[in-house]
Amino acid sequence: MTNSRINPEATFARPKLFLDTNICIYVANKTIPCDEWQKVRKHIEANYSYQISFVTLKELFAKISRGDDNCFEESKKPLRVLCELPQLEFLPYPPIFALRTVLGLKSIARRSPFPEEELYETVCKAIFQCSGKAQLKAGVPHPSKPGRIFSFNLDHFDSHENDAQLSHLNLLQGMQAGRVEMSDAMELAAFLLKDFGQVPDTDSCRKLVDALDAVYTFSRNLGELSKCKEARLEKRANDWGDIMQLYYLCDESMHFLTCDGKCRNQTQGSTQDHRILLYDDLARSL
Repeated sequence: MTNSRINPEATFARPKLFLDTNICIYVANKTIPCDEWQKVRKHIEANYSYQISFVTLKELFAKISRGDDNCFEESKKPLRVLCELPQLEFLPYPPIFALRTVLGLKSIARRSPFPEEELYETVCKAIFQCSGKAQLKAGVPHPSKPGRIFSFNLDHFDSHENDAQLSHLNLLQGMQAGRVEMSDAMELAAFLLKDFGQVPDTDSCRKLVDALDAVYTFSRNLGELSKCKEARLEKRANDWGDIMQLYYLCDESMHFLTCDGKCRNQTQGSTQDHRILLYDDLARSL
């Protein structure tokens, strides 16, 4: 893994790009051919400031956590794909990124057993030097602090992060059953501010609504789908991750590269759908 520290003056004019989880998995299992990926990777290196999404990282950590230790090295391959591009930068939890980017709330942080974004690289490096989850939990030499031990519990992390997805599914099922009313964008913006200890005001909510247009468009479409009594909402649980990815588009220079056209389809007509890039389209253009 390369150094994540970037000179802002050297990169501020470059558009930013982050990868969806499916790209990392498809490159690792050769669904995406190696020669094709090398062309796409070179294009990203030449044209973008490369970012790592918390959501993609979370989902790849979950893949490792849920895998057998006998397949630990195989389970790590998608994570290696995610971290192999040079000049990477780790992004914070999506709503925190939005509050910092849109409203300038730089001190906003997350109460979580998972460390802040500046330590994500340490977690990845520790995983790469481990032979299994038990070794990582017990502790390994700290990747950047000689003489210190670093430990991380992948199972605890997976369980903690999975709670949000289950809550999302429960909300959709509540809408389907008629117990929950779908909130509008201003209400959702107010909920976001309250979740992080902020007092909502009209101006802040409007700024968030404008900057998170793709998030609210996807959420509105999903809410409409949930009203259908025949909809099998258990299949929509993973949409929580897709919605979280879209928070990063509040940065007008950010682009999202994915193999899944669902995000583009569900955000069609939003002011940000053109920054959701489909992998196949990009690969063909090269």
